[in-house]
Amino acid sequence: MQFNEATIRILVRKDYGACYDFYTAKMGLTPVWGDRNGPYTSFTVNEGEPPCFAIFAGANMTMFKGYVQPGGNVQPDTITAIIPSTDLDGDYLRLKESGVQFLGEPQTIEDWGMRCTYFRDPEGNLFELNDASGV
Repeated sequence: MQFNEATIRILVRKDYGACYDFYTAKMGLTPVWGDRNGPYTSFTVNEGEPPCFAIFAGANMTMFKGYVQPGGNVQPDTITAIIPSTDLDGDYLRLKESGVQFLGEPQTIEDWGMRCTYFRDPEGNLFELNDASGV
């Protein structure tokens, strides 16, 4: 698990284009992947550097089997902390054995072009553990 390379992803619930414009035109971030139409765009501070921040259409989170947006009086998911892994299955098993409760087993989401799994910390914050091996 590459926790030292964790990034933040904002889950956009309302106007994806407005968020894209905010992060590019007002914040000065450079898109690395994706565009104003979504559903996903990663950004960098300086062109040529790896992405450090991303936005994602929150409605697309349901593609991960097991994910459910918190209901009732609980704060809805708006931020996901992303933790890259070069051994997704090994990290998943190690964390699960240590008591981390996952929302589902690692899954390949073809539309996203990646494998990932999700868990929450004791406060309910959403974390994504994803395959960064480049395979």
